[in-house]
Amino acid sequence: MNPVAVVTGGSGGIGSEVVAQLRGKGWDVTSLSRREGCDVSDEHQVARAFAHLDSLDALVHCAAELIKRPFAELSAAEWDSQLGASLRGAFLCSREAFRLMRGRGGTIVMVSSFSGVFGAEKFPGMSAYVAAKSGLAGLTEALAVEGRSAGIRVNAISPGAVDTAMLRIAGVEGPALQPAEVARMIVWLASPESAPLSGANLRMGS
Repeated sequence: MNPVAVVTGGSGGIGSEVVAQLRGKGWDVTSLSRREGCDVSDEHQVARAFAHLDSLDALVHCAAELIKRPFAELSAAEWDSQLGASLRGAFLCSREAFRLMRGRGGTIVMVSSFSGVFGAEKFPGMSAYVAAKSGLAGLTEALAVEGRSAGIRVNAISPGAVDTAMLRIAGVEGPALQPAEVARMIVWLASPESAPLSGANLRMGS
């Protein structure tokens, strides 16, 4: 029986590479994204997306949104939308994953960012994105503790600049990682090969 994974934000950027690489290794993968008809910040949509699964071996949370705007000009709706995609989406999907993995174990991988790493230089106009990614780092540590007794491992990966459409929105210049490079590390974290690692936040690039 093939291992089963759910990948949020799976229609583009890092997420699409994760989907492709997992499928290439024989995983059955469900990809969730707004483009594919699922808003992971919507509780009912997330519940419907997970309802057809009888088991789950890995959840990879790649979903994110970046609206670059000076903080004083940022609307509450724009703030909510960005935290919804990253942080609320991680909460809703991880809650479903915990329910499916309870009693049999599994792995959750949060795709954070250097923007969420304490002490790393932040970029102007990205306050909501920074807050969301910082929240993912904390959520990873909390869920790793709660998942321990159930055999659920939770880790995060925090890449620097990655050559995606989001990087162009951010307007960050300089050398960038390729999505496939980051995806390879995520696939390793999602697999039993990374056991017994849990509660870690791995940095990539600069």
